[in-house]
Amino acid sequence: MGWTVIGVGSRGARDDAIGLLLVEALAQSTASPGLTPLLWEDADALTVAHDLLALTEPVLIVDCANMGLEGGAWRHFRPRDGELKITRDALSTHGLGMAEALEIACGLGFDHPVRVFGVQPFDLSPQPGLTPEMAQRMPELLTGLQTVVTRLLADWPPEVPEVQSVLPVPLRFVRPVLALGIESKNALAFGEGTSITLFQPCGDLADPMARSAMEQAVTALLDHPIHPPEVLAVDLHPDLYPSVLGRRLAAERSLKLVVVQHHQAHAAACMAEHGLHEALAVTCDGMGYGLDGTIWGAELLHLHPQGWSRLGSFAPIPLPGGDAAVRQPVRQLLARLLTAGVTIDAAWQERLGVSPLECDLWSRQCGQGIHAPMSHAAGRLFDAFAAWLGSAPRFIAHEGEAAMGLEAVAHGWQGKPEDLPPLPFALREEAGLIRVDWSPLFAALPVEPVPEAERPAWAYGFHRACAEALAAMVQQGVQKTGLQSVVLSGGVFLNRLLKALLLARLQELNVQLFDHRRLTTGDGSLAVGQLWVAGRKDDSSCV
Repeated sequence: MGWTVIGVGSRGARDDAIGLLLVEALAQSTASPGLTPLLWEDADALTVAHDLLALTEPVLIVDCANMGLEGGAWRHFRPRDGELKITRDALSTHGLGMAEALEIACGLGFDHPVRVFGVQPFDLSPQPGLTPEMAQRMPELLTGLQTVVTRLLADWPPEVPEVQSVLPVPLRFVRPVLALGIESKNALAFGEGTSITLFQPCGDLADPMARSAMEQAVTALLDHPIHPPEVLAVDLHPDLYPSVLGRRLAAERSLKLVVVQHHQAHAAACMAEHGLHEALAVTCDGMGYGLDGTIWGAELLHLHPQGWSRLGSFAPIPLPGGDAAVRQPVRQLLARLLTAGVTIDAAWQERLGVSPLECDLWSRQCGQGIHAPMSHAAGRLFDAFAAWLGSAPRFIAHEGEAAMGLEAVAHGWQGKPEDLPPLPFALREEAGLIRVDWSPLFAALPVEPVPEAERPAWAYGFHRACAEALAAMVQQGVQKTGLQSVVLSGGVFLNRLLKALLLARLQELNVQLFDHRRLTTGDGSLAVGQLWVAGRKDDSSCV
């Protein structure tokens, strides 16, 4: 595999022809089996994006580019480095600019490495022929382009991404595995032999540039000449970008594919860190696609060499509006009140700050299951209680904001345990699952606003109740399995108060506790868990 070098521009717009002329000269002066020259003359942005999708090699685009430099200067860069700016109000011979064309192509699935050889124009007026100044610069520009192409060909396949950490493990992986992680806090991991390599985070894949960086890193690892992966591991959620990419690459390259449930991966990441082959796991976060199609996020799991099982969870509640309920915690509070049998009368509507129309709409969504997915997540429980206490904003600005605010309020409590308000929950078993039902708590909450001075006690009491509920799940799990090893993982355990209260309660049960020490407890270490699961599977376990 080599590089496709594309000259882009127009011969009727002065220096905009420089990309075409340079690639023509390169083709005449450089003969290499790894080099494919192309000319895209007078191509608009949509055509550029369309034609990029048809290519199967890394791409070097040669074009004039307004980079704020002196005329005739050139730069070689990755588009994500920021040299190309998206300028919605600027004119271009591509209709839109090259940055927009690349953004469109990446959004449609173009995942090959892209570099740009940009030349600062002197003049882009509608006249044929280069400016004299640019024509004089041609030999120097061609030398620069030849140097860049030579280096690209020599360095391909590219180096793998920068390493974040290497984790030794007490087993030998069946085969080399590349895990693609999750979407919001993406980081790749590679497992081979007796070690796991976790690479530097790619970022939030909602950002097209982060998505491009992740795709280039995956390609580099798959094309590695010495240690190419034989298995890809992805999250169970079918629509997350790493899952979509992994399925496509597995099909294109005839690789094995292992699908790992989100909370299974959380637990396995902590087990990998401590070299555990079997354990109970408490995994708490904001969301993760479950085997039953609901949103999991407060799970008691049993992981062992032959597989895993779900032993317990929080009882589910609807999220009216889906993601809108995450952004607006009062929706979650209303859903929990309804689930607890509370009538949302005029007093409650005033307390919640919702109109009768909003109340009716969200109630119907919950009752009829209209765009109201069911959630077991601990993070959503924190959101709802924070909304009742008055410590949550009307609309959250970032993930975990309501929960972090609630923890901050709880740290202000300085009283005695006997002074805390009782916050009830129910523990029962349904269809073999241990269920924690929070309806008794929300049924007992008063409609009157909580005075400011009393909020720390309520917030601390809530954290203590959550720790008690999770410990009760673990206690029943220990009785069912006889296991004494318990791992904790998931973003909710970034809450130091909850974690401290739970650890203290679990120590009373005489279990052996393991939490994250080298890896983050959040989604950034999920790829390590995916590896821990996938790396020990034989062919019959792969899909």
